[in-house]
Amino acid sequence: MAEGMMNNPNAMGGQPPMEQPMNTQMGGTEDAVLDMHLTEDVKQALQAKGIDVSAVADRGPKEPVVVIPVSIIMNKYQGASPEESMKQFVQDMTANAQAPVTEPMPQPAMAEAPPSPEGLGAPTMDRPPMTA
Repeated sequence: MAEGMMNNPNAMGGQPPMEQPMNTQMGGTEDAVLDMHLTEDVKQALQAKGIDVSAVADRGPKEPVVVIPVSIIMNKYQGASPEESMKQFVQDMTANAQAPVTEPMPQPAMAEAPPSPEGLGAPTMDRPPMTA
């Protein structure tokens, strides 16, 4: 499934982080994968399993990343192929460079006063009581 995209991290126009230019020599694809996915959490998990990450300690994004399975994107963006779905997703995500505007949270409603006794058959206070 989407083998071309999996083997080429820049297939959908993705760019390596700006401070980490992609190496175009032998191993460039592997370096791009490391630069995009070798987060601090992944490094810590590997170290916890006894794997020495000193050779790649300086690799990886410097900020948190979000990983979305291609199948999720394909469900939302129904292209003719996984690549087409990804292309639609990238276009949608980059169409508006501004962050989405969030609506302000509604203020909690004040406790409503109990209904006025007027209209419920109770006497009103603006006139003297009726006498027979």
